[in-house]
Amino acid sequence: MRAQLLARRLAVFMSLALVAGCAGRIDRGAPFRSGGAARPAASGQADSYVWARNDGRRMADNPALLRLGQKDQSECRAQASAGANPDKNAYFDCMKGRGYSPRTP
Repeated sequence: MRAQLLARRLAVFMSLALVAGCAGRIDRGAPFRSGGAARPAASGQADSYVWARNDGRRMADNPALLRLGQKDQSECRAQASAGANPDKNAYFDCMKGRGYSPRTP
């Protein structure tokens, strides 16, 4: 009986750890599916960043903020890629205007 309780608690803990590790992330790849990296990294490697809120609230702790961040990212990506010649810097400017900053993980 005690072993079953311990195994059940371990399974719950592992499930929560898995969910917590996935929460709060927004797509960190290049903002355009067909384009390259939006802004080249100083080292010449591909960009590796996440969007963080400027007001300090964590998206990982708040599902509503996470959904809002994903929505903002989607809208900024669509706005920046509209037209014949998409402006990759417009994506960053749009996200910054909505209160986000790119951060390295």
